[in-house]
Amino acid sequence: MDLSSLSVALRDRVVPRGPLYDPRRVARTPHVALQGGSDPLVASFSYSDGAVGIELRSSRELPAERLERALDAARGLMALDDDPTEFVEMARAHPLLRRWIRDRDPRMTRVPTVFEAFAEAVLGQLVTSQEARASQRRLWKHAGLLVPGTALLAAPTARAVADLPAWKLREIGVGSKRATTLRAGARRGDALERLRAREPEDAMRALESMPGVGPWTSNGVAASAFGYADAVPLGDLWSPSVVTAALGGGTGGTDETMLAVLAPFRPHRARVVRLIEANGGPREVASDGPPPRKPRVDKHRRMPWRY
Repeated sequence: MDLSSLSVALRDRVVPRGPLYDPRRVARTPHVALQGGSDPLVASFSYSDGAVGIELRSSRELPAERLERALDAARGLMALDDDPTEFVEMARAHPLLRRWIRDRDPRMTRVPTVFEAFAEAVLGQLVTSQEARASQRRLWKHAGLLVPGTALLAAPTARAVADLPAWKLREIGVGSKRATTLRAGARRGDALERLRAREPEDAMRALESMPGVGPWTSNGVAASAFGYADAVPLGDLWSPSVVTAALGGGTGGTDETMLAVLAPFRPHRARVVRLIEANGGPREVASDGPPPRKPRVDKHRRMPWRY
């Protein structure tokens, strides 16, 4: 990656908090565009001797406050301030989780902006994960900004998404319900960013006051934007049955049974869910029970303009 056109604005070296830090997360994303276009800002990462190196590059001199925000975003992307020590001890005492925690970093990353997490969550509503990822790629391509001279693409800003016409969102695969919610969040972009100053549960209640946002979306935003380790994917298609079966609650799990089996792991329920899903998901831990019933033809495929 040639970033020679950008000047180094800040260098830092951080030892991750707690055990089991996986340096492969650095290798997977050595460069991240925090901002693109004519005023680019890139975070680059390296790992050596138990510490993560952070390098911020920009096309101009940045004020101290902006650098501080960018450094915090970079630390969040690498989960450097998330200490999973308490959860690791919990997992090592559990007969199933102790097997999986040996080679799995349970840290919660944070994306740079709340709106980015909000957009990802809304795009995941009502569709399969494959379709959600495809819509996200297209939205990022149309509304995100490249760092000049590179293939690095910054996530779209709230303003950029708010400026997209409804027909463009439909063209990239975002139906009317999700588009309405997405554009409403984009118009409230500044208010979404201020949610970081609140406690996660309070922020989730504020999110759920928006039309089109329920517990599934608010929990997804809390996990991704705040690194909230106690978020639970309520209303998910697979998670209730998978988590319930994995933790000994039987087959055919519901939100209620999932919450019951996760209760002993508070305030680390999101880490448990991710650990289970990363180690086999429905194929391994729920193979002895019937899979969740799906509609023969997904509604959003028959009437995509409504979803």
